[in-house]
Order: sequence, then structure tokens, then C-alpha cells
Amino acid sequence: MFDFTHTEHTRETFDLARTLFLDHGQDLAVAARYLGGEAGESRVHSCALQLEAATRMDFRIRRNLVAIHSLLALENVGDPDCLETELFSNLHPGSAEVETICVLTELLEDLLFQIDRPMLADEGSFAA
Repeated sequence: MFDFTHTEHTRETFDLARTLFLDHGQDLAVAARYLGGEAGESRVHSCALQLEAATRMDFRIRRNLVAIHSLLALENVGDPDCLETELFSNLHPGSAEVETICVLTELLEDLLFQIDRPMLADEGSFAA
């Protein structure tokens, strides 16, 4: 009668997000600073504090995760008016920092996919 799958999934993804920040929080903050300056680093710290205080995944946490992923995925690089473009130009493509940014971007992308998986499954059920 009652379906607890969504609740269980939400708890699972929340735990995954917390684990990501416990294991890689400092690296995320450094990477965000490389690509977004103090504002990027502050976003990571804010998200970490939200994860620490929260009891479940909510819209604010997901929104911050998406913003951090967008920053690390270089979505605004190329726009001459964006700070990200200038900061990115200071990084050497073969540096260890760039390698770390790539790994963190993939980890965030995997996490966001897990968070959005139920919505993607629901969309697929209406496609028929």
C-alpha cells in the first residue's frame, strides 16, 4: 500500500552526498577556488554545512551540487565576461589540479545522476 522506495532512495543519495564531501570536501573547495574564486569555494563550504545540518536531501543542497558541478565542468568557460574563463586560463591542462578537477567532476556527475534517477525513470514511464 505504501511505497517507501522514494524515501529510501532520498536517504541513500543524501548519504552518498555526505560521503563525497567527507572524502573529498577539501579537494572540492580547492577546485572550486581554482575555477570560481572565493565565491566558488564559499559555495562548496555552504553545501558542506547544509549537508552537515540537514537530515535529508533537499532542493537547496541539490541546487548547490548542480552549481558546483557546473563550475567544475567548465560550463561558463569560454564566456569572456566570466571569471571562470580567466581563472581557467591560469591552469595548465596537464597539471595535477586539472586531473583532480576532472575526477571530482565525474564524482559529482555520478551523484547527480543517482539523485535524479527516480525522476528519469518516471519520465521514461510516460514515453510509451
